[in-house]
Amino acid sequence: MTTQQVSFQEVLRWTDEQCREFLEAMRWPDGPRCPKCGATEPYRMTRKSQTKNTVQKLYKCRACHKQFTATVGTIFEDSHIPLSRWFAAIYLMCASKKGMSAHQLHRELDITYKSAWFMCHRIREAMRDKGELPLLTGTIEADETYIHPRTRRGHKVWHERVQDEIEMGLRPAPDKKAPYQDNPTVFGILERGGKARTVKVPAATGPVLRPIMGKMIDMKNARLMTDGHPAYRQIKHYLPHEVIDHEVEYVRGDVHIQGIENYWSLLKRGVYGVFHHLSEGYLPSYLNEFEFRFNRRKIQDAERFAALVRQTQGRVLWYCQTAQPENPYA
Repeated sequence: MTTQQVSFQEVLRWTDEQCREFLEAMRWPDGPRCPKCGATEPYRMTRKSQTKNTVQKLYKCRACHKQFTATVGTIFEDSHIPLSRWFAAIYLMCASKKGMSAHQLHRELDITYKSAWFMCHRIREAMRDKGELPLLTGTIEADETYIHPRTRRGHKVWHERVQDEIEMGLRPAPDKKAPYQDNPTVFGILERGGKARTVKVPAATGPVLRPIMGKMIDMKNARLMTDGHPAYRQIKHYLPHEVIDHEVEYVRGDVHIQGIENYWSLLKRGVYGVFHHLSEGYLPSYLNEFEFRFNRRKIQDAERFAALVRQTQGRVLWYCQTAQPENPYA
């Protein structure tokens, strides 16, 4: 079966064993590999009697003699949720252009909200690009945006609360040039016709943004386009830089930043329309999710699903109370 033939309805009909076979094919295209020591050609074992562990087929390493399955060293390890529901959640998050909330997964998959929330964060960890990323070349668009806080019903909106605090002397009057200085700031770079990179930054200033651009952009083979924000004034000394002044025009020939602004619209429609309330501490995880889908926007949902299953190695460890060793083979 090719990845192009895998539809969501077919994934829903898969058993846990079929999901495990698909995971093995995606994770080990050249054959099983021990996640403990990295050795190849392990033994294939089958449980003869029924136990609490429903996995009947597993492997045993010839080198370290450890038993393992395809889920060891992945986001599925130590999860009591059936693998078939994991695959359904992965497919939904890959196919939903503006994201899928944990409450929606909780209703669709008939699992608890806590389980759905944790599944979403594990899947977002798998969506994170691992390893060294290639530098962006060609025409590059850069822009910054602010994730404005949303208020709960019955509470004053953000700017009204700020105004009240200023009048009472509890907060200094903000600089008119930085009206969103208290909001989470996200900086994004888009290779026109290619991939996008986003990162949460403490502030949209030149000293903060220039090192980020230096790590992401091929300075010798790129042409940068930005708006008139003062943070980009000095970047012209490092690579060709075109500026579009939005107070005068939005497009001048091929000079515009509508590509990265289109990405911001997808991100904010997901944040405000799907997730509603987003903690600043989890913002990088949500950026990983939107980056993964946007950078694979030109392929079908089935191919995007297979690509994510292929990179499910690694575990979410930020919830652990004690430090956990990193597995180099996972």
